Amino acid sequence: MYIHIHRIECDQISVKLEDFSKGDVGKLRAIGGGRWDPNGKFWRFPCTEEKIRQFAEYFPEAEIRMDGLAVSPKLSSDEKLIQALDQKLLTTLKLKGYSLKTSKAYRGHVRRYLQNLADHLRMKNPGALKDERMTSAIIDSSRTQQYALQLLEQGHSPAYVNQAISALRFLAVEVLKQPSEQMKYIRPKKRKKLPYVLSEQEVLRVIQAPTNLKHRTMLYLAYASGLRVSEVVRLKVTDIDPERGLLRVRQGKGKKDRHTLLSQTAWDLIKKYVEAERLSNSMWLFPGQHPGSHLHERSLQKVFQEALKASGIRKQAGIHVLRHSFATHLLENGTDLRYIQELLGHANPSTTERYTHVSTKNLKQIESPLDRILRDQQGR
Repeated sequence: MYIHIHRIECDQISVKLEDFSKGDVGKLRAIGGGRWDPNGKFWRFPCTEEKIRQFAEYFPEAEIRMDGLAVSPKLSSDEKLIQALDQKLLTTLKLKGYSLKTSKAYRGHVRRYLQNLADHLRMKNPGALKDERMTSAIIDSSRTQQYALQLLEQGHSPAYVNQAISALRFLAVEVLKQPSEQMKYIRPKKRKKLPYVLSEQEVLRVIQAPTNLKHRTMLYLAYASGLRVSEVVRLKVTDIDPERGLLRVRQGKGKKDRHTLLSQTAWDLIKKYVEAERLSNSMWLFPGQHPGSHLHERSLQKVFQEALKASGIRKQAGIHVLRHSFATHLLENGTDLRYIQELLGHANPSTTERYTHVSTKNLKQIESPLDRILRDQQGR
C-alpha cells in the first residue's frame, strides 16, 4: 500500500491512498481532523509534525512519502534537517510576500533537490547529514548546474528547470544569506510559444454550450473580461461596477489590483445568476462547496473542458485560451496594445506584444504566391 502526502497550503496537506481497503479508510477517519475534498479527490488534514507521525503509526506496513520524502514514526536526522530548511524557506517566502502558488512550487523544487543532494552525498543514514556540509553543497553552483542538467535529461521543460534554479537561488541568497553575485547559473533557453486562440465564432460556441447558468456565467466573464481562471473564481459581488462598465480584479497575478471591461451581455447574465442564487454583497460571486470558500480553480477548468467537448470543437485547449482570444480579438478590431496591456494586467509590454504574432487580420490580406501564379496561368 502507498500513501502520498503533499502540502497544498501553509497549514494543510493532501493525502491520497493507493491500493487501499475499506479498513484503511477507517484508519484515516480514526486519525481525526481530516475531511474528504471532492474537488481534488483527496483527504485534507492539518499539516503538523504530530499528524505526519500518526500516519506512519496507523499504517506501519505502508510506504508513505511526503512531497517525495519518506515518512517514518521517528524522523531521521536527515529528514529533520530537510524539514528545518523547508520551514526557514517557508518563513522567508511569507515575509517576502510570495504567492501561495509560487511558494508551493519553490518549496517543492527545494525539497526534491535536497533529497537528490542527500542521495548524491550518500548521507541516507541517520546522523550523517550535517548542516555545514549541506550548506556548502547547496551554495556550490556547479552542483546546482549538474542538477539542472539532470532535470533536462529527464525530459523536464526549460520553464520547469528555470523555476527550479530560481527556487535554489532563493534558498541560497535569501535563506542562507549567500552573496547574490556568487549565485549565478547557466539557464536553459526558454521555448517561444505563440498563444493559442479560438476564432470569434468558436468562442461563442464554447461559452454558450453550458446549460447551467452558473457555468455559463463564469465562461462569459472569462472571455468578455479577459480573466485568468484564478481571477474568475475569486470575484466578489462587490467587484462588479455596472454603472461604469468595469470589473475590479483584486490582487491578480503579481498581487496587483486592476480594472477590466464588464460586458453588458455578461452583466445581464450575472444579474440573472445572482438573483437565482440569492447571493449577498458580502459573498463570493461563485461560492465553493464549503461555507465561506470560493469555487476551486479545477472546477472551472473542468467546466471549460466539458463546454469545449459539447461545442464540437476538436482542439486541445485549456480555459486560458479564452483570455488569449479576448486579447487577440481586441487587437484585430483596432484596440491599441497599451489598452490591452492594462486590461490584461501585464507588467511588461512584450508579454502583450505576443498577440501581434497570432493576429490573422493582416495575414488574410496577403495572397500566397502559389494562388497568384495559378490565377495568372489560368488567365492567359
